[in-house]
Amino acid sequence: MTRSKVFAFALYSIFAGLAWFDFPVFAIAQGAPVTLRTSTAMPDIEGDFDFLAIDLKRDHLFIAAEEHHTIEVFQASTGKHLQSISEVKTPHTLAYVPEKDELIVADGGDSSCLFFSAADFHRTDRIPLIDGSVTGKTDSPDVGYYDAKRRTFFIGNGGKSANLPYSEIAEINVDTHKVVRKIRVEGINLEAIAVDEANDTLYVNVRDKKQIGVIDLKTGKVTGTWTTPDLNLNTSMALDAATHRLFVVGRKPGLFYVFDTATGKVVDQQPSVNIADAMAWDPQMKRIYVAGSQGLSIFHQDDKDHYTKLTDIPTNGGKTALLVPQLKQLYVVHPKTTIDDAGLLVYRVNP
Repeated sequence: MTRSKVFAFALYSIFAGLAWFDFPVFAIAQGAPVTLRTSTAMPDIEGDFDFLAIDLKRDHLFIAAEEHHTIEVFQASTGKHLQSISEVKTPHTLAYVPEKDELIVADGGDSSCLFFSAADFHRTDRIPLIDGSVTGKTDSPDVGYYDAKRRTFFIGNGGKSANLPYSEIAEINVDTHKVVRKIRVEGINLEAIAVDEANDTLYVNVRDKKQIGVIDLKTGKVTGTWTTPDLNLNTSMALDAATHRLFVVGRKPGLFYVFDTATGKVVDQQPSVNIADAMAWDPQMKRIYVAGSQGLSIFHQDDKDHYTKLTDIPTNGGKTALLVPQLKQLYVVHPKTTIDDAGLLVYRVNP
């Protein structure tokens, strides 16, 4: 056998072996879509994490440590841990509003929406959302979405965690700090919100009913629901408004769905990491990032109806994440386990 044939056979053996173990050969051949830059340990923090937010002006990354009852602050560019914000109970969705220089927190443990100065992190306001003296429980506000165009922070609350047979989406004006409207949703577990600004439409995962709720923001009414036969525990969501495609990920099993927002029908479906809690759409790279307890699944949009999985990457159980295109970085945070401390993983997004 010639030297060139030996080399070719060796390459074939390597790639065949990787394929046998379900390793992303495409990613190796074309170059990995992301590269791990830094890992920052958080040895003193236990329990799950939830949403992340970014303050680009100060180079601050915020992470909701929901079971540690803090918001952890990092230097976004390097991943260095800076400090903790402790004036929260069970922080969930976070949003930074540059024009107001405020950090907004949906606090389930406090049954409220909290406002903090992003300059020194002192609390500036509190908006109560659920009356715990009536429901008997207050751990309600969770999923949220900041719509910069409408100057509105949407918060899903009520439902099972508040001892209510329905949920609400509260619309909070970030300039006045007032609740301007509450939209009733017939479901007790809301997860993930996306807004199509061009069509004044809000989408929300109604997880207990295995549905996606469609809400007309002009009227504040649910106009329809979508589902598909094998949809289960639909938790994560992202929107490609340009092609009218809504991305949803379910659990047990982990499945990635692409819905046509014009029809509510599924046009593509792919296996994904399980127990996903975060998803991001990158319109420039045409990629979807799905973070779950099994790792990170990255898909490529070949066209609006066809998608290819590029890779699955282990992340130590990190199921919450944030993509920051301006920094070309993807942040994944994982909880403490029996073999590893909690930590922040910073990935470089490769072209």
